[in-house]
Amino acid sequence: MLLPMRQIFQEMAAEKLRLGLTIVAVTWATLCIAAMLAVGEGILQGVMRTAKNGNGNLIHLSAGRISVDYSAFYAGKLMTLKLDDTEVIQALPEVKSVSPTARWTERITHGDRSAWHEPLAVTTEYASMTNLVPMEGGRWLNPFDQKHRRKVVVLGYTLAANLFNSSNEFSWSAPEVLQSDPVGKTIKIGSEAFTVIGVLKKNSARVELGEQINYSSFVPLTTWKRFYLNGEIEGINVEPQASADRKKLAATIRQIMARKYGVSSSDTQAVQIIDMLLRQKSMQQFLIGLQSFLGIIGFVTLAVAGVGIANVMYATVKRSTRDIGVRMAVGATPTAIRLHYLVQSLMTMMLGGVLGLGVTYALVSVIGAISLEGNKLYEELGKPVPELSWGVVAIVISTLVIVGVVSAWLPAHRAAKVSPLEALQSE
Repeated sequence: MLLPMRQIFQEMAAEKLRLGLTIVAVTWATLCIAAMLAVGEGILQGVMRTAKNGNGNLIHLSAGRISVDYSAFYAGKLMTLKLDDTEVIQALPEVKSVSPTARWTERITHGDRSAWHEPLAVTTEYASMTNLVPMEGGRWLNPFDQKHRRKVVVLGYTLAANLFNSSNEFSWSAPEVLQSDPVGKTIKIGSEAFTVIGVLKKNSARVELGEQINYSSFVPLTTWKRFYLNGEIEGINVEPQASADRKKLAATIRQIMARKYGVSSSDTQAVQIIDMLLRQKSMQQFLIGLQSFLGIIGFVTLAVAGVGIANVMYATVKRSTRDIGVRMAVGATPTAIRLHYLVQSLMTMMLGGVLGLGVTYALVSVIGAISLEGNKLYEELGKPVPELSWGVVAIVISTLVIVGVVSAWLPAHRAAKVSPLEALQSE
């Protein structure tokens, strides 16, 4: 085996210029495919991290409009949800927890500043269901706030900064920093004074139907009931058990609500049910498709480099025709000849691939060290960082092997068909 390997290195050295250019092309192609897959992986992981926070694991119910004439209901009539609906849903064994929400239909003000979003009235369990975490020095709504209907409020990070910072200049690139501690201070919701008891940590995830946590505010649901005696709740959030069949549970909830209100069970618009986790999976499929598209672009670049390898192999075979004939005359099999040139091609791909992965790793490390904290788009995407994962490396290596084998197959097959007579007639 020593002689063939020595011959491989000799043949590679004889084509050092072409081979060097080919290795550079493979390195560039490997960098392209690895970098694109790493970027796609980083975006995928970032977006999925964001989606799993907030209401990403919940089933959300909201009142809709009757679309099917049934019993005393006519098409077009508005539906309303009630607080006792939560007790009916909570009784299901597949349900872990339930939290109704309502909208305080007045805005928050502090001095001459105001918030665009209206506060959300929630229960104590809402924080654990949506992974809301207060900053140090503050707290979330507790059972005593609910029991005594206290006028207290928890603010999202950006909302607190907008209300309490001394300067309020908006910038997409500058980080949003809370300059003072609002805990213990007073704001107004409409004409009512509320005490700030906590500020949530930065979180680009969303709650309810798309409201970003950083801009949200939360008050006790019982306090809302104190001021809105006949108010309608906005929605019901359902957290299924880990082992629950989510589609089956959503269908069961729809049937229960239809039976409770006396509407048609086939009317999907009366009570709208959205499974946020299934929506995430649709987004995940889209991102995987985007990552695949980026990978295909890199694969095309690598295929072009494969053409260069094929040209080098053809030149090597043509120049080594006499040597091939001699080897076959002394007993070398066509399979051994094919393997000879396949190994040479794979070695070329290996050299370029190792260099390309090394450059990609260095590039990913440099990008990961750059601080983009505070950039709105960066935080909205879940702080994505290009990630050269083992999965990406495995895909790149597999692609290199496939392209290397395909590129060398025709030259290797031609070499295996060289006869001793043809070798003696060659120059």
